[in-house]
Amino acid sequence: MITFGDKLRKLRIEKGLSIAEAALELGINKGSLSRYENNVVEPSLSMAGRMAKLYGVSLDFLAGLAK
Repeated sequence: MITFGDKLRKLRIEKGLSIAEAALELGINKGSLSRYENNVVEPSLSMAGRMAKLYGVSLDFLAGLAK
C-alpha cells in the first residue's frame, strides 16, 4: 500500500524539487517535511492543502481517495 509519505516523496521528486526546496516553498523546515515523507507524523489539514497546491494534486489524491 502506498502511504501518504510515499506520495509526497514521489510528487516532490517528479516536480524536481529537493527536500530543502520543497520545504522552503511550504514554509517549513526540511526536517518537518522529512518526517511527513517518512510517515513519522501526519500534516495538519491546512498543511496537506498547501502540499496539494504545491504539487498540483487534490487533497483526495493525497489521502488516497482519488487516483
